[in-house]
Amino acid sequence: MKKEPALIQSLQKASMDKGRSRFFLVFLLLSFFFWFIAKFSKTYTEVIAFQLSFRNTPVAIVPQIGPPLEVETTLSATGFQFLYYRFIDKELAVDLGEASFEGGKASVQLAAQFQELQEQLLGDTQIVNYFPTVIEFDYERQLTKRLPVLPPSLDLALGYTAVQVKFQPDSIEVLGPEKELSALKAVQAIYVNNTKIQSSFTTKVNIAQLGEDLVLETNQVGMEVSVDRFSEESFRLPVALKNAPFNQVFKFFPAQLLITFSAPLQDLKNITPEDFSIGVDYTSLNAQENRATLKVFQAPERVQNLRWQPKTVEYLIRQ
Repeated sequence: MKKEPALIQSLQKASMDKGRSRFFLVFLLLSFFFWFIAKFSKTYTEVIAFQLSFRNTPVAIVPQIGPPLEVETTLSATGFQFLYYRFIDKELAVDLGEASFEGGKASVQLAAQFQELQEQLLGDTQIVNYFPTVIEFDYERQLTKRLPVLPPSLDLALGYTAVQVKFQPDSIEVLGPEKELSALKAVQAIYVNNTKIQSSFTTKVNIAQLGEDLVLETNQVGMEVSVDRFSEESFRLPVALKNAPFNQVFKFFPAQLLITFSAPLQDLKNITPEDFSIGVDYTSLNAQENRATLKVFQAPERVQNLRWQPKTVEYLIRQ
């Protein structure tokens, strides 16, 4: 009988050893699998820390929370359920509809919500105990404030002006914390036009967002813009004097000034020199100087780009 070559014998032996190794590995994996199933199917009692979230928060309440609130619960559950709580879902929702709010401090009795907390857990998990039994946190009470809508910037064609900008509604309510609301005076409308505006129009415009903690009654309002041509006009006026004593006489050099302004054509014909008053306020004079800066005391609302020359005048006072 011929003997097999040594190489073939070696390969056969290695193949048998490899087969035994695979069988052993499969056996080991199956053993571990059944051990894992048996081990984690048992019921244990362990402590799990759950982070708390809120639901049914009253509209007027804003919780002021730094680090997340937690409750330590002693649970009776299977190993698989504990794995779920530790690595997947570590949150319980607390109903603030039953909380008390007084003096900036909120208080929630967890005992009153035991059943709701229990129902948020998997299967037959049982809550054995929990700590703390009362959850407390700071809060701010929200208020409402009605704010006017400010007109947006309008890109008008040369020689045109916005005679009037009206909104519907012209003010909106804003809900938010008292500290933030107190600093607000108005809300801003936003409008972007792709071509220069030359005629009146009506459209819807958005309101600029104010912040995450502030809620607008509406994010959009109607806007009606009346557009008209405008032109320039000039008048010569005497230098006016305000708040001067009756026993003193002032003489200005020069005694007149030239004003130039723009206004819509429909208004320009109704504007007269008597509608303006520009001059010197006695209470702002410096006794060490004989020169005063001219100020505007009166001008029509529709007037734009008002300029005057000179800006300052010299003066003499006679007793």
